[in-house]
Amino acid sequence: MNNVHLKIETMSTAIGGFSLRNISLSCERGEYHVLLGPTGSGKTSLMKCILGFHKIQRGAIYLGNRDITHERPERRRMAYVPQNYSLFPHLNVEGNIRFGLGAGNVPVHEADLLINRLCEMLHIENLRHRKVRNLSGGERQKVALARALAVQPEIILLDEPFSSIDEGAKRGLWVELKQIVNEVGITAFHITHNLEEAYSLGERLSVLMNGELLQSGAKRDIFESPLTEGVARYLGYRNIFSGVQKRHPEGTEIDMGYFSVFVPGEKPETTEIKLCIRPQDIKIIREGLPIGDFLNRNIFSGEITSLLLFPEYCSMQFRIEASPEDYDFEIRIPRYIQERYDLYAGKKIRVGLWEPKIILFSPSLVSER
Repeated sequence: MNNVHLKIETMSTAIGGFSLRNISLSCERGEYHVLLGPTGSGKTSLMKCILGFHKIQRGAIYLGNRDITHERPERRRMAYVPQNYSLFPHLNVEGNIRFGLGAGNVPVHEADLLINRLCEMLHIENLRHRKVRNLSGGERQKVALARALAVQPEIILLDEPFSSIDEGAKRGLWVELKQIVNEVGITAFHITHNLEEAYSLGERLSVLMNGELLQSGAKRDIFESPLTEGVARYLGYRNIFSGVQKRHPEGTEIDMGYFSVFVPGEKPETTEIKLCIRPQDIKIIREGLPIGDFLNRNIFSGEITSLLLFPEYCSMQFRIEASPEDYDFEIRIPRYIQERYDLYAGKKIRVGLWEPKIILFSPSLVSER
């Protein structure tokens, strides 16, 4: 990366009985970076290390060209939006936004111009004189964001900023937040456990689990090519299998015992290999139609064992013929496909695995929890 703005190098520390181990990641200037992970994975602890609220025991943290590893929090030029926003209940909206400017000795005229600009950008001009206790969750979030941006930081850190927002309002706020961050041109580091939120907002993502960073990269790479079983399971991919390699005239066959999967190319020799098929990469085969080149070597006949309908998609469980399992594959398809093909529990169908998207985990990581 040629324009790194935030950089964490091999950072480790213990916080109570929990530890962060060997964390390395970086964010470019102006990038929106999202840190993903389940509750208890250490996301907030890592953010507080970046902010300087927790001391680190090993490694280093850089912001721009500065080593800030041992700088006091107030000297790091970072803005922080905590999960509960931490607004001052005795102040109105404008008072909360203006609070940080007083500490920075910003002249009144400059402060007024900045506050006017932030209120206009965040569409909260009509709230300036309201008490914060009378605001909705979305309005409080905007006030907290305005207060953070008012100090004109080098980076803004957001800790689960949508956790208290109603589900129906979240998506609109995702769009607004991304537009504001882009307009300001600030680097953003955002933590969440919500996969849709991460994909909508993040340009690059990092996945933290149990205090370890398992993967960091472009969001498409994370979602389409998880490096480990742990990352794949966190992303909701359940079609994960262990098998033994066999030679195939056109590539490699991975034998799972009662079925096998073809993958192109020769793979490193290992006693065991693990693979993953995302539910959206399993396609329904329509009878009487030609089968594409990337499907025809992994066709399975069987039965739909269960089917769940959601507003935007359908989730099915599919059992291969003569399988000893209750089901073998989870499949996700658009609702219109379910309706067009008249799919229902108990129906016998054929499915194909989309060959280019079959994920093989690194042999050195097959035993990862």
